[in-house]
Amino acid sequence: MSAAIVELMPASVRCTGLAIAYNAAIGCFGGTTPLIATWLITATGNPIMPAYWVAATATVTLVTAIFLVRETRFASLR
Repeated sequence: MSAAIVELMPASVRCTGLAIAYNAAIGCFGGTTPLIATWLITATGNPIMPAYWVAATATVTLVTAIFLVRETRFASLR
């Protein structure tokens, strides 16, 4: 994961871009996870529902990684 994240940013803005992206994601998704998990259990009555939610988000991540992230193996580092 770390190598993929580094390849998404140009070298000139890598530190700032990664810091902003990481902190925004943790703030938005990490902070709301307990709320969403509790709501899913309450709304459905199924205590396993958060696992389905995690599986769905993992599927979205996989599709994004396969189709939207370009290969940079032979690209210049500049």
